[in-house]
Amino acid sequence: MILEELIYKRFVGAKDLVGHLASFNGAPAVFSPEPPDKDQDGWGGKAQYPEVIYNFDLQANEERHSAGTLSVSLLCQNTTEVTPEALEPMVRGCLRDVVLTPVGGNPYCFAWARTDAFTVEEKKGGVTIGSEVRFDILEYPSQETSDPDPVMALNRYIKELYPECLVLWHDRMEEITEASAERPLVYCRLLSAEKTRETNTVAWMDGRIAVHILCPDGEKRLKMAADIANSLSLSGEVIMLDHSPMFIRRLQANYGSDYLKAGQIFVTGQYGLLRYRAMRYPAQAVHVEYK
Repeated sequence: MILEELIYKRFVGAKDLVGHLASFNGAPAVFSPEPPDKDQDGWGGKAQYPEVIYNFDLQANEERHSAGTLSVSLLCQNTTEVTPEALEPMVRGCLRDVVLTPVGGNPYCFAWARTDAFTVEEKKGGVTIGSEVRFDILEYPSQETSDPDPVMALNRYIKELYPECLVLWHDRMEEITEASAERPLVYCRLLSAEKTRETNTVAWMDGRIAVHILCPDGEKRLKMAADIANSLSLSGEVIMLDHSPMFIRRLQANYGSDYLKAGQIFVTGQYGLLRYRAMRYPAQAVHVEYK
């Protein structure tokens, strides 16, 4: 599925949300980017409110460090019992700590940004009240670089430490992956790589990696972040995929940072790039002597 279809599937799959919505052609009133005209037969002569209209833009926003924005409009009639304020927590719950992976694309998650209320007076009478809920769309692309790869090594280290968690780009992901206290989701990304020194045979690199832990349970998220930080501190190194060590030079845990955008653990590991590899000498000729 494409991203638009995955968002739709997430909304219509929320029973608490669709139970309050109108229906169009027998389906919940969830539309993108525009709703059908109120005179269309699909409404069955019934009210078209409450309804959900969503639209997204994947143009990167460097200032907010996001890959785009998602806007969700919640529309209700002022004469009904259901209000946009009642629907907003349900919409936010649909996208909280959820990773959507469209076909052929990178995983995305959503961070709530703001909610704005508005009122629209209709020409034929009546007042429509609504709320616009905005989310920052965050992209979690693959961080695989080249061998030796510090991010892939840290992915494996965390997976061995927490076998029950899902590690992005280490484990196989479904189209819709919901993080939970029983199955947190971890994403490691490379912030920078810098050469610090070199010898005749090795160029030493310092790679700085941010670790994101997605989990709706704040207590579990804090405990897991502290455990990973303590384990890395005690180990002092992470064995990379080519069996060479990556030494932990610096480690910072910020338990109050935005776990979706910034991450909670920041690791600086030093690893070596071999200048020369063992030379293989192929046999040029074979001489067999029988005695």
